[in-house]
Amino acid sequence: MEKFNLSKDVYVKTVALRAKDVERMVNFYKNVLGFILKLEENNLSIFGSQEKDSRLLILEETDCEQERLESFEKKVCLSLLIPTEEEFSSILRRITAHKYPINYSKQVGNRQSIFLEDPEGNELEVNCQRILAQQDENIETVDIEALVQQSNVLYSSLSAGVRFDRIKLRVENRSEHHSFYQNILGMTSEDRVKEKLSINDGDFSVYLTDMIKTKAQKTTDNEGLGVDFFVLTVEHEAEMKQLKNHLEEQKQEFFVDKKLTILTIYDPSDIEWWFVRN
Repeated sequence: MEKFNLSKDVYVKTVALRAKDVERMVNFYKNVLGFILKLEENNLSIFGSQEKDSRLLILEETDCEQERLESFEKKVCLSLLIPTEEEFSSILRRITAHKYPINYSKQVGNRQSIFLEDPEGNELEVNCQRILAQQDENIETVDIEALVQQSNVLYSSLSAGVRFDRIKLRVENRSEHHSFYQNILGMTSEDRVKEKLSINDGDFSVYLTDMIKTKAQKTTDNEGLGVDFFVLTVEHEAEMKQLKNHLEEQKQEFFVDKKLTILTIYDPSDIEWWFVRN
């Protein structure tokens, strides 16, 4: 039987995070990073870029004391790809102007990145791809001060080309998740050590890392936080039908509406994946 793979034009449009202190989180993503607050309704705060219909990030307000707390934390590391070094420098300028702490920085090859945490502990990588005459795989630190100094244009908000390109998930059973993403969702496996999978010809990558938790660790409110769901865009009805047929063959539970416009499925960590047809 031919192996099922997601269509190459399927991409991650939206990442949704649970949030406890929405006011602090909105202030961070809007004022520090430059996301545009597109809409606030019910318990959702929806963010995008200057692209008209973009929905890059959703914050879902949750009362962790009422939610069913998981036995592991769902905090994640999200990677935000900035299309130009000019805009990357502008974002660094805004972050430093707010005196928001940057944990560390690194440059590997043509990828230069800074790492920081949002107010509720989710790690964020902000990165851009430099144009280099010669590739160098040595790991170096990024000269943040020099980039801030060369920032001539202050971007008021994220440009239309900004997108998430990586996510690192901390999971209890890495092998189980790798099998699910590869065999059920049709992602492409990048290696033999079950750490990396890709969507859309590598434009979006999922990294899996083990969740380490001691028996003595106490349950905290924050354990109800982290990733809630992803939204992936499917271009054609035939692609949605192919995904539906594949899941039925695998006897995998899912929901799909009659018009084949929305299909949802839960992964082993109870994170919901929404496949939405344009």
